[in-house]
Amino acid sequence: MEKRNLTSTAKQKEMMIKALEANYGNIRKAAKLTKIAPSTHYRWLKEDRVYAEQTENMRDISYRNIKDDLLDLALAKAKKGSEPVLNKLLGMFFKNLQYEMDRVKNYNNVPIRVNIVPVDTPQDPARWADYKKPE
Repeated sequence: MEKRNLTSTAKQKEMMIKALEANYGNIRKAAKLTKIAPSTHYRWLKEDRVYAEQTENMRDISYRNIKDDLLDLALAKAKKGSEPVLNKLLGMFFKNLQYEMDRVKNYNNVPIRVNIVPVDTPQDPARWADYKKPE
């Protein structure tokens, strides 16, 4: 009888992990979907190290998936010409550029140098007549 109970609990844990993944880590929604009390989930986290690790791994994956989805949406808006979204994306991506360059500059003992030089170019065709290429 106890072996059957352990098998049932293992299946419930597996269902809960899948439900958490489907609901991006939302414990309440996952518990409701699997008909398991949220307190049971928290008890399993305390008692079962493997379950806790699987849940944490799933949470990391869910976080990355949400981040990727949001980035895709932002890039789609930027491609449509949304300047505020484009400015925010550029700020996010280049915020830590100096730190990242310092960190990787000694990989393979090859220094990496990047210079970002703003170039003044006309944005609308009406100004092209007055535009002269830099020499």
